[in-house]
Amino acid sequence: MRKLGLTEWAAVAEIIGTVAVVASLLIVAYNLSQNTAAMQASNDNFLYELQFARGRVITGSPGMATVYAKRRRGEELSADEYERFYWDKMYDLSSWELAFNRHRDGLFSTVQWGGWDNYFVETFVTQFPEESWLEVKHWYAQDFVDHVTAAYVSKREGGK
Repeated sequence: MRKLGLTEWAAVAEIIGTVAVVASLLIVAYNLSQNTAAMQASNDNFLYELQFARGRVITGSPGMATVYAKRRRGEELSADEYERFYWDKMYDLSSWELAFNRHRDGLFSTVQWGGWDNYFVETFVTQFPEESWLEVKHWYAQDFVDHVTAAYVSKREGGK
């Protein structure tokens, strides 16, 4: 067996170095994927926590439970009841905006976003008067405003 020369050893070292770089890049890509998945799960968990907290307020407060029961039955709310309902829906809107922004930024999976978006359309757009939305929409970024407004338009046209 003949001995390798300096040029041949350099070629072998270059191949080994290339394999090491590729292996390192694969490990980095895997870690980024895992970190993204963890961030998406964390954002999803946070939204669940927000909604559970809201649910506890509604079910734990006789006043709020009455407000939601009256809304479900189509009964008119007093001015005080509507004020409580209004601000509860504003918390809902803030949660929707959070989910929207996290999804837009790639920090919330498309599958999870789809479920949450449907939930918010059902619990916000179908319950919160469009006139009230038009009064507060200027508080939000245009891309979110466009999204919520499209949900109201879809509702008016018989969509989801």
